[in-house]
Amino acid sequence: MNLRMPFAALLVAGLLPGCLATRAQVTEIEGRLVTVEKAHAGFLVMADRETKRLQTLAGEVEQSNAALRESLARSGAKLADFDTKLQKTRGELEVLAHRLEVVEKTGGGAADQIAEVRRRLEQLVADLRDRAGIAILALPADLPADADGFAKLADAKLTAGEVRTAVAVATECQKRFAATEAAGQCGIVLAKVAVQEQRYADATRILQAVHDSLGGKAVPVVGAALLEIAHVLELQGRCANAQKVFKYLISDMPKLAATKTAKELLASSAARCKEGQGAQGKGEEPEAAKPADAPAAESAGKASEPAGDKAEKPAEKTDKGDKAKPAPDKAKSK
Repeated sequence: MNLRMPFAALLVAGLLPGCLATRAQVTEIEGRLVTVEKAHAGFLVMADRETKRLQTLAGEVEQSNAALRESLARSGAKLADFDTKLQKTRGELEVLAHRLEVVEKTGGGAADQIAEVRRRLEQLVADLRDRAGIAILALPADLPADADGFAKLADAKLTAGEVRTAVAVATECQKRFAATEAAGQCGIVLAKVAVQEQRYADATRILQAVHDSLGGKAVPVVGAALLEIAHVLELQGRCANAQKVFKYLISDMPKLAATKTAKELLASSAARCKEGQGAQGKGEEPEAAKPADAPAAESAGKASEPAGDKAEKPAEKTDKGDKAKPAPDKAKSK
């Protein structure tokens, strides 16, 4: 017996009992084994290469994460420093306002000068807010948790004469609770401030946005916004347009409490408002009010017609009867 017989031949002989493996069969099996071994070796090489590539990629990801964490830490530190400076500035402004109030009460003949300084101080706060977009500058430390609380706080601040705080609260309210009735009430606060500053075009735009954000629904805040639009029109001496707003409110929203007020104001409009005589008693609109016609003219052809446009337009009959509907006030908008 040949004890040096290849292992593969013995294996084949064991697997094939009763049969003697030929040299050709042994050679074939050996070839197959060599092929398998080569394929396995290639797989090992490829696996090692991919492992190194993934390790390199993991290192790069970790470096990127470290850089990002460092960048976020620096940004957080800058924001914290900026917030500290804002708080300090707000505190200094509040101290200055308090001192002005004390001096104003005891200043006697200097009251006019003090009032002018106060006006400039409020304008400074407004400029900081408007230019830098920092509405938080005038926000109180403790804010309400809900939309109705924001609306009540904004109205209370306006009533108390804290105009900039009222504006900041109302603006934040509209950001947090957009397209709600509370946001609409805050919009009315902003419009009242604009009227106080004789920015009639801004007031009209804000009030129309209140109407549009709620889809012109017959809800109390929309009725209040329409009454304010009519008030702005009367201040501009645009009495006919103001009367159209009252009529629109009466005809399209008869169940609102504002409708009763609209009826009373419409009845006394002729005696109270003189066409062409604005708030300053001139025969033409104040310069600040003239751009108010632009939004109405631009949206006159839209399918969903804003309340402001309806108010600006003369009545025309529809197929359903004599119900008054707005039509484009081309003469005015041009």
